[in-house]
Amino acid sequence: MKKRLLNLALSAVGEILKKLPPDKAREVVDDMLDKVEKKIEESPSKIDDALVQPLLGFVRSVLSIPDDIGGDED
Repeated sequence: MKKRLLNLALSAVGEILKKLPPDKAREVVDDMLDKVEKKIEESPSKIDDALVQPLLGFVRSVLSIPDDIGGDED
């Protein structure tokens, strides 16, 4: 059930992003990545630092989303 809900949520986000202008979509994705990065920083686990953080950097690189396009970070 959780997997189905996650897939549904990801599909919904994808459909919303398709309807946004590219610059706004990049801002939205940047904001989502910022939130994930913050959670990783707050986590006591170092495994996610080693595995997920580089993956997020790769996603930013591939999608040309620098870490500072959204303005202020929470």
